Amino acid sequence: MGPPDGGSPNPTLKITDWKKVSTALEKIDTPSFNSIPDDISTADEIDSAIDTLPTTIESQCSHASPPYDIAHIQHIEEEVQSKASSEPKDDLPTVSLSEIQTLVKSLKTKKAPGLIGISNKAIKYFSLPLLGLLVAIFNTCLRNCYFPPIWKKAEIIGINRPGKPRDLFTSYKPIILLSGLGKLFDRILKTRLSDHLFGKGLIIDEQFNFHPVHSSPQQVLRLVEYISEGFKSKQKNRSCLL
Repeated sequence: MGPPDGGSPNPTLKITDWKKVSTALEKIDTPSFNSIPDDISTADEIDSAIDTLPTTIESQCSHASPPYDIAHIQHIEEEVQSKASSEPKDDLPTVSLSEIQTLVKSLKTKKAPGLIGISNKAIKYFSLPLLGLLVAIFNTCLRNCYFPPIWKKAEIIGINRPGKPRDLFTSYKPIILLSGLGKLFDRILKTRLSDHLFGKGLIIDEQFNFHPVHSSPQQVLRLVEYISEGFKSKQKNRSCLL
């Protein structure tokens, strides 16, 4: 939402009604789950249940791919190649050893590791040479605009909700485990992108999402006060909610 005197609101704001989503998922037939017994007692049944879970999640979340537009894809690839080969206009600050040490100290040790199997507790025990290697890797990633694909992949564990039937997809709560190293690099990127956006004045003061000292209740209060002032002066108020 823009300021009262005019401004550029966000083009879209996606709001999901999770209650409707849950109701829709409950209506989805999950035949592969129907074969999972309520009482799993043997090793074979455990393996079967584990194998069934990711397959079912993938089948329910997959959608048919739209037809390819070869010309459009080629145009996008050329644009990406042009951007990637050009020199960056604003170089991001390099990563320092002291920054890595501070971030590593703040890691929570009780978090489970992701696919690469390196836990946060293990990262906290990294020696100085290993931390120096991390500095070199992160700086190379920044310089080449690269985020390693393995850090984007997550391990998903399905936990059965208490008292819920095991043959329903909605009875399982997905737990997503990401790489600790990926989270470190993510925080490094976030810090630099935030400094760049706010330092260049690219984030307007009227934005109340992902903005320090700008909470959503403040935006709601501003809206209520603006409408109240309109009532007092007998003016009509209009709003566009996206």
